[in-house]
Amino acid sequence: MEGILKLCVLGGDRRQIAMTQRLSADGYRVSMWGLGSCHDEVEKARICNDWEEAIADADVVILPLPVSLDGVFLNCPLESPNVFLRLSALTERIGGRVLLGGKIGEPMYSSAMERGIRVIDYFQSELLQLKNAVPTAEGAISIAMKELPITIDGLSSAVIGYGRIGSLLAQKLRALGADVTVYARRKEARTMAELAHHKTRTLSDADEYASLKALPLGCRAIFNTVPTRVMTKEILESVPKNCILIDLASAPGGIDLAAAQELGLRTVWGTALPGKCTPESAGWILAQTVEDFLEELF
Repeated sequence: MEGILKLCVLGGDRRQIAMTQRLSADGYRVSMWGLGSCHDEVEKARICNDWEEAIADADVVILPLPVSLDGVFLNCPLESPNVFLRLSALTERIGGRVLLGGKIGEPMYSSAMERGIRVIDYFQSELLQLKNAVPTAEGAISIAMKELPITIDGLSSAVIGYGRIGSLLAQKLRALGADVTVYARRKEARTMAELAHHKTRTLSDADEYASLKALPLGCRAIFNTVPTRVMTKEILESVPKNCILIDLASAPGGIDLAAAQELGLRTVWGTALPGKCTPESAGWILAQTVEDFLEELF
């Protein structure tokens, strides 16, 4: 495409503000709407009074992560409560442009495709997932530091799952002096954890995760990254009362929160930690991801 690419950023939280800063600094022409009062933070971007003005001459429309909380309206948490933008109205006006968004629901995806809009869900990017593991892991440790009356150094902890987030989390915990036991299904994952000098135990649904009843001695923190209900009420009955449970899995999560509350256990469902804990870094990650897609498209 000849000339400077014109981007439009609609809605979102402080991650989108940081993303806009980075995209503008990298030479893109950016218009924006739905991010509240952020004039001093995005001097190079054009802040529009309404969303139709923002998308008027845009080549690419960039929506937040997630695009919507209810499947009907655009996610605009920084705007006043009476500001709404229906997704259906947006897809009707975008035309043949390129649409990027995070966790785009099927109705909007299908509607946009029917109108000839090229749709990309950037949340599906493996690179984004890998990079987001860093702020997620750090956010989880930050929660543990805030909620526990003891240091991470010397902490007896359990990390359930050893994927992108679990492996990085275990690494960072150990670097801070924690004693880490990793619970993983695959033998390869347990071997990798052992090579990283973690203790390991088998996580198998064949025995309904009974291995989780054998928590590390003096365990004070359990971090779950498995998006399957592994911490059932039966398992939770074995958890010490002075132990905090931090669930990092996406909905419905891996910990039975209702059962944990009934048993008097402290639980935190650490969803969307990159946006909550480190929005600037998370916004830069989004900008890098968007730019990767733009390089492929144009």
